[in-house]
Amino acid sequence: MIYGIGMIDSALAWDYASALLQNEFLDMVLKVVNGIQVTEENIAYDVIKEIGPAGEFITHEHTFKHFNEMSRTDLMDRRSREQWEASGSPDIVEKAYEKSLDILKNAKSEPRSDQVQKDLDTIYAEFEERVAERKAREAAGKN
Repeated sequence: MIYGIGMIDSALAWDYASALLQNEFLDMVLKVVNGIQVTEENIAYDVIKEIGPAGEFITHEHTFKHFNEMSRTDLMDRRSREQWEASGSPDIVEKAYEKSLDILKNAKSEPRSDQVQKDLDTIYAEFEERVAERKAREAAGKN
């Protein structure tokens, strides 16, 4: 079971960069676990018919459009070492912190539906009731 995205220090703290990195790693795992979905578009049946046997697919527009779909990442740098160093050797953790700050500044969340808010209020009320009951039992036991 995978849980605790972003948790550090035995779940006593939470880290934005860690959460984004772990999310990216888990996304990669899920791509493998879920397998490759075969559709007419991604199998390029029309392109195969167009190019024919012993043809060359590398420079075809369809290849350029789809070649990195299974390995696309936001934070991991898939360039060669030379390209990475030439761009200033950006650190993956710093990239993750920059992205997390961008998300915090610019993300637009959808408002909760009335039903979701009602459900959350119910959960919170049940929690508060249990806390009150526990405090009452503890107080009764100490007297």
